[in-house]
Amino acid sequence: QSRGRPAKQGRGSPPLPGRHKTMGKGGEAKPEPGALKRRIERHPRLEPIPKVLYEDAATNVPSTPYYDALNRRVDEIVAKARAVAKEPEIHILVAGDGALVYPNRIVWLPWVMGAVAGYLCTTAPSLRAFLWMLPAMYLGYDFYSGVLHVALDDPKNMQGVKSYILFQGCLEFQWHHAIPYDGASKPFIACCADLNIIVLILMVLNCGLLGYTSGTRAALTGLKLFFAYFGQYCHRAAHTPKSKRPQWVQFLQSTGFMTPQAKHNGHHRPPHDENFCLIGKMDPAVNGLIKLCGTNDWVWFGLWLGLSCCDVALVHRGLACVAPGLFP
Repeated sequence: QSRGRPAKQGRGSPPLPGRHKTMGKGGEAKPEPGALKRRIERHPRLEPIPKVLYEDAATNVPSTPYYDALNRRVDEIVAKARAVAKEPEIHILVAGDGALVYPNRIVWLPWVMGAVAGYLCTTAPSLRAFLWMLPAMYLGYDFYSGVLHVALDDPKNMQGVKSYILFQGCLEFQWHHAIPYDGASKPFIACCADLNIIVLILMVLNCGLLGYTSGTRAALTGLKLFFAYFGQYCHRAAHTPKSKRPQWVQFLQSTGFMTPQAKHNGHHRPPHDENFCLIGKMDPAVNGLIKLCGTNDWVWFGLWLGLSCCDVALVHRGLACVAPGLFP
């Protein structure tokens, strides 16, 4: 070996100190283990959010024009947020970190779940009992939707243990404040498909674990699903221009049977702290509960979990108190 020349490295021999193996025809240096992770660091505010919840988001690339358009709008908002010095909101940081805000959904599943719900409704003890159940679950589901909405609007529910249940719902609800027309820009069946996961969980819970397969509680479970889809329609209509809303929808909104657009628009004005119910009738109850209990994320998460497990039984007990002859 001549003086001043670096030693030659034989084929298969380990790299010399201070050098790295090369790869490819260009001879580019292979980075040391962990170098890429050090190069791409997450924003510190994202640390409590498990990236495993969205790191494979690209595998669920939307295949429909309306999802594609919404996700392009997300990209535009993220780009604008990066261009200003102001610290962005957490949902913008999450989307900028690779989360897909509007994933593709199985749009035929609501038809299947609707058929199951229809069957459950036919098991009601009587037609008269079923007619009593309609207003009871109309109000019961509206209260449930308000409690869930409070939980989903809280950025803290995208962190830690709760995020494994609520992450995607939180992400979409919080982006809904940035893109309020998102529901109105896609077909109603796609809005129903937004509930696919929660509907499947509640059906397994009520019909499987709790055994509500026939009778009053089964019929209430079916009605809860139908009112969930009706709540989606109410919310969608509240963001639909008046010229595109049917006359019957405008009438129901004017009577308060569906949430009026002006009332719901108030929820979209900062600080977004009232009128969370999708149908709208139970807004006073949920607004009062917020004033009484505050907005602690664990309180509302626990209330939502409790209602998910017990609301059908609670409505049944309420009906039994009012009309014991119909609901033994």
